[in-house]
Amino acid sequence: MKKLNFLSVSFVLLIILLSGCAGNQKEIIKYREMVQKKDYKSALEMMKGDSIYKDEESHLLKYVELGTLHLQGGEYYQALLNFDKARELSDKLFTVSVSKKIAGTIGNESSDNYYGERFERSLIRYYTILAHYNLYDKGEYEAYVDEVRDNKGKIISTKPIAPVILDEAKKRFHLIAAKSILLEWNSILEDFKKTTAGEVTYKDDLLAKLVGAVLHLKADTSTDRQIAFNLLKESKNTVLKYYNSYQSFNSKYKDFNKDYSKLPGMKTELMLSTYVAATPLNTLVNTYADDLVKTWNKSEKEKDNVFLVWHEGMIASKEIKKYEFPIGLTAATVSVGTVNDFVGFAQQALVVVDTVVPKISFELPTIPYRPNSEELTFVVKKEGKIVSEKSGVLVDPLSEMAFYTLDSKATSNLAIKGARVAAKHITALLASYATYRALKEKMGDGIALLSGIAGYNIAARGIQESEKADLRSWLTLPNQVRMNSFKLSPGDYEFYSLNPATKIEVLVGKFSVNDKEKILLKTFF
Repeated sequence: MKKLNFLSVSFVLLIILLSGCAGNQKEIIKYREMVQKKDYKSALEMMKGDSIYKDEESHLLKYVELGTLHLQGGEYYQALLNFDKARELSDKLFTVSVSKKIAGTIGNESSDNYYGERFERSLIRYYTILAHYNLYDKGEYEAYVDEVRDNKGKIISTKPIAPVILDEAKKRFHLIAAKSILLEWNSILEDFKKTTAGEVTYKDDLLAKLVGAVLHLKADTSTDRQIAFNLLKESKNTVLKYYNSYQSFNSKYKDFNKDYSKLPGMKTELMLSTYVAATPLNTLVNTYADDLVKTWNKSEKEKDNVFLVWHEGMIASKEIKKYEFPIGLTAATVSVGTVNDFVGFAQQALVVVDTVVPKISFELPTIPYRPNSEELTFVVKKEGKIVSEKSGVLVDPLSEMAFYTLDSKATSNLAIKGARVAAKHITALLASYATYRALKEKMGDGIALLSGIAGYNIAARGIQESEKADLRSWLTLPNQVRMNSFKLSPGDYEFYSLNPATKIEVLVGKFSVNDKEKILLKTFF
């Protein structure tokens, strides 16, 4: 019994040591406010420090946050440096080390490496593409100061880096690189489809189809034009098979998701009539793809030449969701003749009666369900006058996508985590029961019972800390992504978003069109 008590106490100490905080929530709120105000300089300094993601296990998040901030601030070369690191690390983390598996089993998941949610791993590729494309478009590596920092984020040394003007060959390299990353992105999405068959979760992305089509149009070869044509046609299939899971696209999304595993073998006509009631946003994206395909054989003068992509808002933050799990007391290994005594002790420690099934609780992360229903209009002005108005086509309802990804993950992890947490509680109860038995003869049943239960309560708090939900996430992703394309002559323009219902118009950004480039892809944050 002494051996059991020693092992159990060691176990409790271990889980307390492994428990940690997944980032300072007050600092995270402050950081997100900076980004919303477009104060990227202050946000960068904060992210480079150690107030949010300071540990090695969160390096993936640090890279994507720094990359996003540099991209939003127009520092495309530094953005690319960070997204390249993120891609490399993401691929390494895809295979989990044995030591991290052990840490993830015993302690808080926040003590483990952050591997990235499916949509995050996917969008690393999208952001890398944007960095490459913007370097191609800008034709310059910006000047910056290379900093070496210690593990607390304090600057140790600096080295100024001069700007580099890119010649045509180097510019072309970045366009080719963007197309190469697009292939990698599509490969990851295909893997998601295979490994998550039957699950309602993130599997495909319209951005890969529509932005991919623009990249290939930019390359302007017969092969590239055919690839772009195929991507536009595939976009409709993406909506049909995957985006109908989202309320933003399908009023019957609940029925669609409920019978999702049955749909692959069903005829398209039957599926559409039974499980799909297209929302205006659904109709809009399909019409947009159709219109682009219809203009395929028209002259260049008749085709849209400017593609505007708007990253609106910020993705919903992860929150805590509590779950309950039954704990089987009679399965615990105790000395012969003391099983009933142990069950009685455990029931008092857990504050349950004989007729109630004892349960323990634990946390998993979730994201608030935030569907997009607004119909927004893209307004393009030149010298204050409206030159074009088109609907903002919703291509990524990211907060909604994230909700289903975490919901699917919670469903698959529920039994595993529940069993793990139950095992921790059984171990803690056995240790406390051993204390109770050892003190019973010396101090009497009452004091011994109080001592044993007090010991369990301390251990239970340690277990609760060790099983806190991992709330780490890519904080600067948008709430949604919308796009549309326009036929515009050379000049300087302003891009506004208009809510037709409220008549509120918001300046999204400014851009210029020159007569040298046939296709312009412009992204706004």
